[in-house]
Amino acid sequence: MKELEENTIEQIRILLNYLEQTDLLKNKDILRCLDIIAREYGGEVVDKN
Repeated sequence: MKELEENTIEQIRILLNYLEQTDLLKNKDILRCLDIIAREYGGEVVDKN
């Protein structure tokens, strides 16, 4: 994920936080979004629950 600029990461974090607080996204949906983003940059988000 190092290829993502800090500003981009911050924008994604703010957007996902807003969507969660307004009940537009649930935790599993946030993890799915993060996984898609991470895979684009050669990573993977793993939900260990």
